[in-house]
Parts: sequence; C-alpha cells; structure tokens
Amino acid sequence: MRFRFPLACVPKFVAVVFASVLFLFGVVLIGGPVRGADRVDFNAEVRVLLSDKCFLCHGPDEGTREAGLRLDIREDAIESSAIVPGSPDDSEILARITSDDPDFVMPPPSTGKTVSAEEAETIRRWISQDAPYDEHWAFVAPRRPELPDVQTRKWVRNEIDHFVLAELESRSLTPSPQADPETLARRLSLDLVGLPPTLEQLDRLVNAEPQAEAMDAFAGELMKSPHFGERWARWWLDVARYSDSAGYEKDLPRSVWFYRDWVIDAMNRDMPYDQFIVEQIAGDLLSGATQSHRVATGFLRNSMTNEEGGADPEQFRVEGMFDRVDAIGKAILGITTQCAQCHTHKYDPISHTEYYQIFAALNDFHEGCISVYTPEQADIRDEIADAIADIENRLREITPDWKEKVAAWAAKVASEQPTWTVMKPTTVPFEGQKFGLLEDGSIISESYAPSKASNDFSLTTHVGTITAVRLDALMHPQLPRGGPGRSVDGTGALSEFKLKIQPTAKDAKAIDIKFVRAVADVNPPRRDLKPRYRIKEASKDDRVVGPIEYAIDGDEKTAWTTDLAPGRRNQPRHAIFVPESPIVIDGEATLTFTMVQKHGGWNSDDNQNFLIGRYRFSITDSDVIPETTVNTSILPLLKIPAAQRSAAQWKQLFSQWRLTQDSFAPQNREIESWWSRYPETATQLVAVSKVTPRETFVLNRGDFLSPTERVRADAPAFLHPMETSDSPDRLRFARWLVSKDSPTTPRVIVNRIWQAYFGRGLVSTPEDFGFQSASPSHPELLDFLARELIDSGWSLQHIHRLIVDSATYRQSSIASAGSWREDPENEWISRGPRRRVEAEMVRDIALSASGLLNTKIGGPSIYPPAPRFLFEPPTSYGPKVWALDSGETQYRRSLYVHQYRSIPYPPLQVFDAPKGDASCVRRECSNTPLQALVMLNEPQFVDTARALASRTLREVHPTDRADAPGETDCQRIIHAFRLCTSRTPDADEIDVLTNLLNEQRVAFSAEPGSSANDDKASERLEDLIGVPLHSCLQLTGQTPAELAAWIVVSRTILNLDETITKS
Repeated sequence: MRFRFPLACVPKFVAVVFASVLFLFGVVLIGGPVRGADRVDFNAEVRVLLSDKCFLCHGPDEGTREAGLRLDIREDAIESSAIVPGSPDDSEILARITSDDPDFVMPPPSTGKTVSAEEAETIRRWISQDAPYDEHWAFVAPRRPELPDVQTRKWVRNEIDHFVLAELESRSLTPSPQADPETLARRLSLDLVGLPPTLEQLDRLVNAEPQAEAMDAFAGELMKSPHFGERWARWWLDVARYSDSAGYEKDLPRSVWFYRDWVIDAMNRDMPYDQFIVEQIAGDLLSGATQSHRVATGFLRNSMTNEEGGADPEQFRVEGMFDRVDAIGKAILGITTQCAQCHTHKYDPISHTEYYQIFAALNDFHEGCISVYTPEQADIRDEIADAIADIENRLREITPDWKEKVAAWAAKVASEQPTWTVMKPTTVPFEGQKFGLLEDGSIISESYAPSKASNDFSLTTHVGTITAVRLDALMHPQLPRGGPGRSVDGTGALSEFKLKIQPTAKDAKAIDIKFVRAVADVNPPRRDLKPRYRIKEASKDDRVVGPIEYAIDGDEKTAWTTDLAPGRRNQPRHAIFVPESPIVIDGEATLTFTMVQKHGGWNSDDNQNFLIGRYRFSITDSDVIPETTVNTSILPLLKIPAAQRSAAQWKQLFSQWRLTQDSFAPQNREIESWWSRYPETATQLVAVSKVTPRETFVLNRGDFLSPTERVRADAPAFLHPMETSDSPDRLRFARWLVSKDSPTTPRVIVNRIWQAYFGRGLVSTPEDFGFQSASPSHPELLDFLARELIDSGWSLQHIHRLIVDSATYRQSSIASAGSWREDPENEWISRGPRRRVEAEMVRDIALSASGLLNTKIGGPSIYPPAPRFLFEPPTSYGPKVWALDSGETQYRRSLYVHQYRSIPYPPLQVFDAPKGDASCVRRECSNTPLQALVMLNEPQFVDTARALASRTLREVHPTDRADAPGETDCQRIIHAFRLCTSRTPDADEIDVLTNLLNEQRVAFSAEPGSSANDDKASERLEDLIGVPLHSCLQLTGQTPAELAAWIVVSRTILNLDETITKS
C-alpha cells in the first residue's frame, strides 16, 4: 500500500475522490509540458472536477479533512502517493475513483457524487502529463493578451470582436448580422439609460447616413445623459444592498437617499472605479473628507439594523459586519466569504482566521447618522454662517477691548462653576430598550426605541451633602445627527426628572427629592408637539414642550426639550436641578435617577420616539449654585488659560458673552432672525471612524459571544499583499481592494458590466471567482477588459463604450437554427442579447411611452399607489407610513420608489427586483402569470394605458381622406406601437389591433339605459377612462366609448412581451 497512512482510518463517508487542486502558491511542473490540443487544462478540466468532488474532505478545512490528506497542495498529494506524476497506474487517486468496491471507491457512495468514465480519463491524462498544478486563473493578476488572428476581419469593429470572433471561428460558428437600426437604437437606449428611445431619435437614426457613425454618436449622446447615471446606479445599488428601510421585524424607514444620489452622480461623472470603491469603504478617512466622502460610506451602512425589543446591539452589529464582508466579497472581490465566517472555507483558500482579518479591517467605525445638505441648503447654511460672522465682527470692531471683557467674564463664570461628581449607575433597566454604560459614566440608549418610557438608574454610594444634581444630554456618533436625542432630529424631551434616595441605614425611609429650581443651557419657548410625536388623534393631544422648568413641574404633559430648531439642536446640553434644601446623608444610600420621557408619538414602528439618547448624572455639594448656566460646549473653554486660547476658542466665548450684553440686544435679535432661516435637512447613515479601533477576535462558529484569538487587519494570503503604512486599517484595506495588483477586482467588475449587457457574464458565476466558479467562456477577453479598465484609469465608461461600439454587441438577436442549436445559451455570443428588461425598466418603459414619466433626477424616495393593507398588521409587523404621492411626483422613475425590505413594492417585486436583504450580483428572471396581472390591473399601469391612448389621439391628427377611412386608426396604431416597442408593426399586427379597436368601439358604444346593470356598466366605463362620462368630450376631445376603445388597445400594446424585452 503506497499511502503513508492506514487506509482503515479513511471512513466510508470521505466525500471526495483524492482529487487535487484547490489552491496553488506556485506552478510546479515535473517534466516537460504537453503542448497542443492534447494538454489537459488544469484549471478548466481538473480543478473544477476535484473541487466539486474532493476538497470537502481533502481540502483546506482542517475541520472536515479526512485521514490528514490534502489534495489542494501538490506536494502533499504527491507525498501521500495519492498522485504519482507521470504514472497514473501508480496513483492511488485513480485506483479509488475507478473502483467498483463501495468500501474503497471515492467519492464514497454516501456523498451522492460519482466520477464518470470521461472524468476519470481526464484525471489519467493529467497525471500522465506530470500532474501540473497551475495557479487558479482568477488569483493571478490579469495580463494584457495578444489579439487573436481572425479570418473575417471585415466584421471586427474593435478589440472585443477579435476575441469573440476567434472563439466562434474555432467552433465553426459565425456571428449574426447586425441588428436593424430600430432594434439597435432601442437596445442602446435601454442598456445605457434604461428608457426606450424617443420617436425623434428613432427617425433620426433610421434615416441617418452613414448609419454606423450615427449609431456611435447616439451611444455617446446617451452616455452623456443624466439618465445614464440613474440606469447604472440601480445596477450598483443591487450589490450595495440599498433599501429605504432597516429590515428585520420592525423594518423602520430610514433616510439613505443621499447615498443613492451619490452613486448616480458618480456614474454620471465616470468616477474612476478605484476611487469609487475607496470612497465607499473609507471615504470618511480621506484627508479633508467632505460631505460627499462621508455619504459614500453609506455603502457600509446599507446593512440591516435590528431595533426589535430585546435585540442585543452587539449581536446585530456583528451581523451587520458579516453582511459587509459578504457584500465586499461578492461585489468587489468575487469571492464567497460566508463559509469562512464559521470555519475555514472548504473549497477556496480562505481560512477562518483570514476571514476575521478582513473583518478587522472594517471593524473601526461607529454606525453613524449625519445631517446632510443639498447644494441649495448648503448655500443657505453658509449664507447664515457668513451673516452671523459679519455681525459678530462688527460687534468686536465697536468693542476694541472685547477680549479683556470676555476674559473677565469667563474667569467669573469659571469661578462660579460647581465641582461635579459623576454618578455611574450599577443597575440599569432590563427591557426592550438596551442601556450601555460608557467609560465616562454616561448611559447610551440602544436597540428598541419606545415612543414613551420611564426608566430608573441606580447606584449605592457614600452621599454626604447634595446641593444640586446635574443631567448632561450628550452627543454620540451612533445617535441620529449625533444626538443628543434618539428622535429623527437627534433631539429628545424630558417629561419629568426625579431622584429617590434610600439610605442603607436600618429602618431608614426613602426620600423623594423635591426640586424647586432648574437651569439649563437651552430653554426653547413653549410650543405644541410636532406632528410626528402626537397621538393618533392629534387634535386631542395637549402635550407641549418648552423650558427646563417643565421637567420638574409634576405634569407629564409638559417636557423640557433639547430642540432649539435646526442649526442648533444637535449640541451637548445640560440641566441643573436644585432641591428644596440640601440633602445630607452621613453614610451610604442608593440613589435612583428616573427619566420620564412620555412625549413620543403613537407608533414606535415609525421612528416616533422623542427620547434623550445619551445622558449622565452628577451631584455636587457646592454651597453656591449659579442662577444661569452657559452652553455646554463653552464649559471646557473656561478652564483654558486666556493666553493659551486659540482664535476659534475666543470666538466661541465671544458668541456666548454677547448674549449677556444688553447693549447688543439689537444685534442678538438680528442673529436669531438669521438662525430662524436655517434649513431642515435630511439624514444619511454613514461610517464614523472610532478614535481607537475595536479589537477583533476570531469568533468560534461565528458566535459573537465566543471570541478566541485576537487578529489584526490583513489580506488573505492567496491574494496580493496589503500595504503596510500608518494609514487606518480600513483605508489600507480599501486601497488594497483596488490595487493594480489585484487579480479579481478588475475582472469581477468588468464581468458584471458584461453580464448587464448580454444577460450572462463571461464568468457565469459573478459572485464566485473561486475554485468552484465556472471557467470563463472567453478568458483572454476577460483579461483584456480587466487591463483596459486599469489602464484607462479605472474608467467604467471606457468599458461601456468598448462594449456598445463592438460588432459583438450590435449583432441581431435573431439567429439561425444552427446557431441556437450549437450555442443555445449564447455562451459564445453568436448573436445579440434578447432578454426581458429589469423590473424598474418594465415600469419606466410604460411611463415613458405614455408620456407620464417625470424625469427629475435625485431627491427623496417616492410613494406611488400601493394597497393600503400591505402596510398594516398583520401583513406588516406594525403600521408603516406610505405617504401616497400625487400629481407628477408619483410618476418618477422606479429607481426612486420607496422600498421596504419586508414589504417590497409589488410591481417591482413581481419582476424580481431584489429586496436589499443581501448583496445581489445577479437578478433572477422569472416568468409568472402575476406579472401579466400586474401590467393589466395595477393602478399606475392602468394610468399609463389611459395616458398612452390620450397621447396617441392627441399627437396623430385625423386625416381628411375620404378614400381611406381607416387611415387615421392605422397611423395611430403605428404611433402607439412604436412608442412601446420602437419598431413599426407589420400588416398582420396592424390588422389584429384594428379589429380589437373596432370590437371595443362597438362594445363601449351601447347607450346606457336605466337598469342597475347599465348603471354598473357606466361606472366601469367611467373608472376605465378616468374622467366623468359627461365631461369626457370636453376634457379629452373624445367620446367615452372612443377613448375607452383606445385605452384597451394601448393596454394591449403595453402588455406585449416585446414591450418589456430588450432584443
């Protein structure tokens, strides 16, 4: 027996023929290579076979490896005699895979896998050729190949065609003729901007000479269109897990449309792909990071978040990290990482430890939420800041000794400040809302956010004397807009603040402290609650918010709020509460601080909380408590010696001091007037880097409660090395992803672009370029495109242009029977693509053809018509907002439709739009009866049929020819047909539609009588045409019957397979 281990130790279930090749650090050859067609291609023929049938038990994963045998490393396979290079008959692997003994054969019968005679012969030939282990094609950096020679050079338009034609000719196949101008124009328009061409564009292209140049110019025109960014942003948003909600049980709405618009803008500007990736992974870490850079990190924050009651914040933070690694693996690296989350990958060379090294590179940020400004809002913000600065400059000019006065005031205020002792609770509530204790003694509220709460926080300490209690409402990056509240505005409201003291002395009674005075650094005027925070019957809600006194007035209908309106609401705040008399307890006592917060709305599933998100309790025994206090951010500056203050710090102090000067009252009022103009802004989820990155540990079986050894950020060994520098790990990792040495990154993205055009990638497994991936159909073309991407400065538009300019792309999708027989999946690209368009295009084509499409770019998501029951229990976990848009807003492109993960928008879901639960690199393309029902009956598709009918009747005027009574109908049918399909119908199609039109005219022309059935028929007719019957002629210029007949014809054309197909 040749193995160096007893065969008895190899159990029956060893699921793998002793096949080899998983990963190869270098090419090892024994003897000279076999050349020509007889040479076995290790990657294409052997690796795929062995990865499928051997590596589970004889691959990289020690946990499932049997008998200590590895077949993924050549030296190990040879040492065990599983493979004897040049000697198939002496190789145990061949004996095993060809055996008919169920106790000896590999793979074992229990695996359900077998090796066919043809596969065994491939293994035999490979071993006879010295069993060379080639590096996996995807793990070697792409090199620019030589252009292959072709016979039909006249067909070639650019380099792509060389590679495609060479492959076709090698298989005795010929390319299809070029598509006709109408088909090609439609294909270009759908592919590049996601919309059908206009009739004007079609007419121009059909009549153009020379046509090839006109089509080239048309492609360039489309790529310069702002709609190009919309179409290709949707393509990227699939892999970015974009959605307008948080997912999980509550699936709360979230504001992330700034990220969506950032992607649109990046695509339109042709942002280099390396920059595109770096900004999304580490934009916040770039020098001089702007709002745009920070918004880009929304890619990381598109992971789902769980605010279900009782959810452990750390557990779901880790789940989010797993999602990020998965998305980066699929979308950027083309590597399946999820297996390595729990154990070493069983097929690909990524170990359990290496997975957490990638994890560590990303494990350095807070899950932040910032205020974001549109360009118009940013201009207003800057104008306000400049105006206030000008006023303060004038005040300083008329007060030459201002610095001395500010210094004296600051010294006085500093001398009046009590010394505070932080009270860090040892007991916090155990409930759906989670409370974390931070190092500074503050408490942060996480996870579930109730709309109303009353929470006690306790500790036992030596008390002594208490003359005042301080409550700090503090900022934190993970709070909305940084806090200090948890509301969508980053604000909170305190209904009542209470303190109970229970001395530990025997028989001592508890003391409920009565506060008689309170001061705060923010005291908004009394006002009603905002609509978001009101009860369901808003008119009956008499709760109010206002100054700090409301927190100690014993009335839970009043509350102190930190909300001082936009521009100043997101700052740290503090309040000081003074008891009726000093509290003196000589000994230990339990202090219980109670935060009563009852000013939230009625629906905790709609972000209606009004809670303070981070707070800290302190006490003092100072004899003097100031009557007023200053802004919290000013307090640290008071401790800085005057000589050491910076210019910015002096300005901050001046801004506070001027409020104390009666002579400045007019200017202070003017400044307040400017603040009142500050814009209300949206928010965006972003990554906010931590000052000190978290420590990362390998998690046993992926369990966040089972950390093992510590790891540091690094790259998997089978890929190119990560640079060592002083840059933050996440930034190093981002740059590593798009290094010019990366073997997979450029291949993966050009493959996905190719897939978008042809329906199938050059590698048919776009998420997996590992050992179990499909081999590239055109490996040299894939490498050529990858090198073109890098050498063009990572220009995605350069790749787009290469593809759409190629003769390969411009082939007709109509092919000969032989082509379909020899290339049924169009793997060798012997014809043009023909495929149903994506979900968003289905709706957008209908809107565009009907003339309803609103082409506005960017902005908040929209709410087109949808069944109300979808957003109510039990369909939805809790009531969800679907603020139905009216007018032209509801007809914006489908890219902008608000998308709940748990309740996807039905017209898009039925056509296979992803929900955003996970990164999606390849959409399914189903064909179901539901799709036809949606296109026939969904309200907006009915609207498009009405609008298409009206547009057709309006744009094609009646003819006066007496000898051609049906000419107008014919021209109108052609017009509507072209709007939907971009081609002219043939005579048979015109006849079918004409007959339908006439039948419907007859059906709708019957005069309504007085019977109940006639009344119902009138109602149905009115519902179809969308206007009152008696007003139809006046409003539309058509009788109800005529308009209804054309609506049915329009509905029919819109529902043609050809209307929603790219040919």
